[in-house]
Amino acid sequence: MRGEYNTRQKRELQSFLNERGLRQFTVDDVVFELEDRGEKVGRSTVYRYLEQLAEQGSIRKYQNVRGVTQYQHVPEQLDCEHHFHMMCSKCGCLLHVDCKLMTTLAEHLMEDHGFKLDPRETILVGVCEECRKDSE
Repeated sequence: MRGEYNTRQKRELQSFLNERGLRQFTVDDVVFELEDRGEKVGRSTVYRYLEQLAEQGSIRKYQNVRGVTQYQHVPEQLDCEHHFHMMCSKCGCLLHVDCKLMTTLAEHLMEDHGFKLDPRETILVGVCEECRKDSE
């Protein structure tokens, strides 16, 4: 995985990311999925590649409410610097929130309290619609 080589493993990892959409995943999720496809990729290889992509900004790295490191593929057109995030405390999914009310809140915090909110690091925790449906 060194340099910019386009190895078979790297292509398989990229294929996994493209198929995943916005659904979150762990290093182990990637390893197990690729094993199911018959592709042997070491856990450390997956970890290094994901860390490299996180540094480049093409995937988002965060800890869910249980402290587990998760990743999410971020399409180029999705700019996490200009919207907020919500995380489900049950399933750990990370949702992107582009909402005028959140922008207004950030402006209020800056104007009235001198506090600049960082949208990339601001995560509201609650229960997503799917988990609420499952518990009814």
